[in-house]
Amino acid sequence: MADEVEKHEAIIIGAGMAGLTAALYLARQGVDVLVISADLGGQLMQATVIENYPGIEAVKGVDLAQRVEKQARTFGAKFRYGEVITKIDRLEDGTFLLESNRGKRYQAETVILAIGKLPKRMGIPGEDEYDGRGISYCTICDGPLYAGKRTVVVGVGDQGLEAVALLAGLAKKVYYVTPTRLFGDPDLVARVKAAPVVEILENHEPVRVEGDGMRVTTLVVRDKKTGEEKRLEVDGVFVELGYVAKTDFVKHLVDLNENGEIMVDCTTQATKTPGLFAAGDVTQIPFKQAVISAGDGAKAALSAFNYLQKRRGKNVEIRGDWRKTGKVKPKTSMRLGLPKRKSK
Repeated sequence: MADEVEKHEAIIIGAGMAGLTAALYLARQGVDVLVISADLGGQLMQATVIENYPGIEAVKGVDLAQRVEKQARTFGAKFRYGEVITKIDRLEDGTFLLESNRGKRYQAETVILAIGKLPKRMGIPGEDEYDGRGISYCTICDGPLYAGKRTVVVGVGDQGLEAVALLAGLAKKVYYVTPTRLFGDPDLVARVKAAPVVEILENHEPVRVEGDGMRVTTLVVRDKKTGEEKRLEVDGVFVELGYVAKTDFVKHLVDLNENGEIMVDCTTQATKTPGLFAAGDVTQIPFKQAVISAGDGAKAALSAFNYLQKRRGKNVEIRGDWRKTGKVKPKTSMRLGLPKRKSK
């Protein structure tokens, strides 16, 4: 029924590193937590390799996401993918009512916003029409589908260069269209310049995407200095222009900075609305790293748990994973008072 509301103690929006970590921490304390996300991993899915995550020498972004999700599921966290929350309001009783793009409604006592950021779009004619039909915003995800074909990357900085370097080992031809001069990591710049299949178009901007009604056939670009247009006959267009925060749906509940990022208390990850927390790349925290997102997710989860305890009139908080008495006691669920499951 359209009027039915699915209820949970906590809902996490987003399944990147921040959301996954928050799910793990809440589930481990016995909280009924649901994660709602368009996909698993978020920007982690675009990381070919992560070499600076503590305790792990090297791991693919997708593998790291799957590991944390599995760990969270072990403690009872629930996940719902392919769904996007489009509306959220705080009710008179202090709970939150959420609505999704599928017409589903959810209610929770506390919510963690871990929505990360979405890829910037080119904003040109034909982009919407051929999105997913030759236009991709994830080179690492879709690049292998274009082996032996003609491609173009529209990008900036290291993100664009990494996409070009990846495609250079797969595609027959790679155009690199960048609206500025070529810049980025010197080693990446050197690799891209040395690749025989790569043609660099500096100070060029995309004008429109053309196709045969089914798939992309052409990207028209323009020289920003001369105004001259050029037609690039390609099979795939990869957009790597950075990311933006899509936070309009919560702007009535949070404070946003000039970049649309959610302002939080850096100690607790709390927003200005009681019971509403935010973590990861969607916040104003300047360092967009997987390990930092994980830490933010853990803080948000512990803060959300403590918030739930206070709602129940319990003067109990979690502050650490260990005790200072020298005696190790079995962990208990502070919410239910039940023996805590041992971590493997």
